[in-house]
Amino acid sequence: MGRINRWSEAALKSAVEMLAPTNDQKFKANLIRTILDYEVRQQERAESNKAARRKRAENTELAELRSKVAELSAQVDSVKNSRAEEISKLRACLEETDQIVGELRSDLGSVKREADTARRDINRMQESLKLTNGIIEQLATALPAEKRNAFAAQLFQKFKSDQPELLAQLFKSMKLDLKRWHSWDREYGDNPQSMVREFECPAKHGPEKLSLLRSKLLALGIEVDAIDAVRDYRDLKIGFAELEKRTQPHITFKRQIVGLSIKSSIPSNLLPPLSGEALRIASEELKSHPQQKLDWLQVAEKLLQPDYGIGVLLLMEIAATKRAAENSYS
Repeated sequence: MGRINRWSEAALKSAVEMLAPTNDQKFKANLIRTILDYEVRQQERAESNKAARRKRAENTELAELRSKVAELSAQVDSVKNSRAEEISKLRACLEETDQIVGELRSDLGSVKREADTARRDINRMQESLKLTNGIIEQLATALPAEKRNAFAAQLFQKFKSDQPELLAQLFKSMKLDLKRWHSWDREYGDNPQSMVREFECPAKHGPEKLSLLRSKLLALGIEVDAIDAVRDYRDLKIGFAELEKRTQPHITFKRQIVGLSIKSSIPSNLLPPLSGEALRIASEELKSHPQQKLDWLQVAEKLLQPDYGIGVLLLMEIAATKRAAENSYS
């Protein structure tokens, strides 16, 4: 029997006090045994309850541990799956990287081969350019002054923007002042009227400047020699046949029953104007040649575009010349 608790001890003391006057020892023994048996049963019940509580606690703790183990196992599985997926992605990325590296190596080899080819081509081109430049320099120095200026104007137009170093070398070999040519180029720009105007008095300008202006006008689709021919015809320096020859194909002439048919691709504002003095001189100089005079008057009417006052005089002169021509035929 285990240790008696205080309640059983108090019960025994009370029983002893109650049995003190009694001499019946058997009764005393039975009573004490009953109390002690009760205590034993109580202790056994307490031990049983304690064991049951312990077992329940152990079961609860075991259940919690199992739950935690299951949770941890699930986490471990999730981590394993995640890592496996990451490893799979990394492997795929590595394979793709290897493929790209292979392609880049192949491309690098191609680029190197192309670069080598390009270097060889550049070397050949440089040698050819040196040879070409040498030939150009020799030709430029061998040309007469007039043709040299025209050649220089062509070179200037061609190389002034794309190859200024080459242009400087060529002009130096031809003993031409490139800075002055650039100043002329900036001065006139792309203004055809100002350029054409300089050819009215060519003596005021040097042959180099006129060659440049002629080249600039030609780049704009304007043939200044045809304009000069019209001016010379207006001033009676050349005849009609020479006018036709020098203005082709920019100006065409066709004789019809009603007179001359004239077609011109040159802008009318670039052609020389007709003055009253020029009309008076031509009328006087050609009065004994009605057909030549009529040709001159019709050219002046259709190309030189006189102002209203001179135009009226021109029409009157045309009518009078036609009558004179008809009278000479009859």
